[in-house]
Amino acid sequence: MSISVSTALYQHPFDARRRLMELGISVEALIKAVQSGHVARLNCTDNDPPFIPGTEAWRMVVRTLRDELVPLGWRKDDPNNYSLVINDSSEINIVVASADGLTCRWPGIPRTKSPKGLFTEAAVLKNSAEGDLFPETVEVTLRRAATILNYKTYMLLINIDDEQCRAELSLPSEFDDQMVTDWAERIFIPMPSVDGGVPQKVTDAPDIDVPVKRKAA
Repeated sequence: MSISVSTALYQHPFDARRRLMELGISVEALIKAVQSGHVARLNCTDNDPPFIPGTEAWRMVVRTLRDELVPLGWRKDDPNNYSLVINDSSEINIVVASADGLTCRWPGIPRTKSPKGLFTEAAVLKNSAEGDLFPETVEVTLRRAATILNYKTYMLLINIDDEQCRAELSLPSEFDDQMVTDWAERIFIPMPSVDGGVPQKVTDAPDIDVPVKRKAA
């Protein structure tokens, strides 16, 4: 699978930092949030329910992102439990979502990892629309949800396991079968623990990761 020709791609740390600065987003806040999610996962034990490590990682990324950005003038909102951080000056939203192994990698197009609901579909609709002018064929509930989202919504895509964490800030453009399947823009987050912040190219060779010991149960 190749990258969509319509995707604006910011792969390397300098380009990513420049684009994030244009959007008014602190790269340090993004890095700290993703790293906190990684630590939260590692602090889980074998006695936790199987779904908890992923949930804990996601929860801590959301919380830390808000902890970091709200003091910088952002605000938070949770319409229908869709947890956003919002910048009214830059007119953007950010929502956190787990994604597959193509996160922060090329070539390829990452997908969200679990089925998404009405507000993710509404975010994709809002991102592709001009203001609140939606086609008449769009169902009322979807149109109403898209109207609640005042601005374009970027997704902080996270791919975190026991050995590594990767992330990108991407603008969803396609929604199919309850998954985000394509992106208008992808900004690779230069995580210090991942190859010095330089994104990896996907190959057929297995990944080589630095071992990280999991906390004992």
